Amino acid sequence: MSDTGTYVYAVGRDLDAEVLAGLEGVGEAPVRTLGHRDLTAVVSTVDLEEFGEEALRQNLESLAWVEKTARRHDEIVRRAAAITTALAPFRLVTIYRSDDAARDRIEELYDDLVLALDRIERRSEWSVKVFSRERLMPSAPVEAEAAGSGVAYLERRRAEIRGRQEAAVDQQVLADQLFLDLAPGAAATRRLAPQDQRLTGRRETMALNATFLVDDDRSTEFFELVSELRSRYPSFEIEVNGPWPPYSFAVLDKP
Repeated sequence: MSDTGTYVYAVGRDLDAEVLAGLEGVGEAPVRTLGHRDLTAVVSTVDLEEFGEEALRQNLESLAWVEKTARRHDEIVRRAAAITTALAPFRLVTIYRSDDAARDRIEELYDDLVLALDRIERRSEWSVKVFSRERLMPSAPVEAEAAGSGVAYLERRRAEIRGRQEAAVDQQVLADQLFLDLAPGAAATRRLAPQDQRLTGRRETMALNATFLVDDDRSTEFFELVSELRSRYPSFEIEVNGPWPPYSFAVLDKP
């Protein structure tokens, strides 16, 4: 018989085990709950032949395996978040040797978990990505015979580079101000690094990548604020996605 471990998806309050029963977790194992004090962990049993330390090192190098596992992990977290007012998601492939080991870890993290759950109570995460409509195009090459003197050509090139740099700075200043204008609509904010065009699949440059923790009863106000800012920042295209479980505001650094 293979060794097994306990995979922890999230910890929350007032989770109904019957609602989660029947869900299939990672490794096609049934989802169940694990109680500790006033908290409830959403867990499943996994085979350590696939999820043990050595196996994980290999599996995490497989993009297909990571995508499948991450998709199922996120699905379980979302289903659990829908039936409670506060849920702290754990990181992907957080695994303990047994239920007792998972309970011991929850006890160690208890105070931090309570603080995190208090912070996200009745709140959800919204993603805001801002793209610049003004593409900073590279200048066309200048033919040697049309370039004139070498000095004039270099001056022209310097001016083009300065112009592109100044335009990029102007867009960043606008993005910084947009972030500050969005902040009052949220209980907490987090600014992330802009994503590369290869990840976004877009030709436009991402000027802002941020997440906002918004009170569930203020989500309409947040959307209205975004709509207002769209008219105030015509050089930007603003994308809003959510509501999501508050990954950015509840995941512990060392689950």
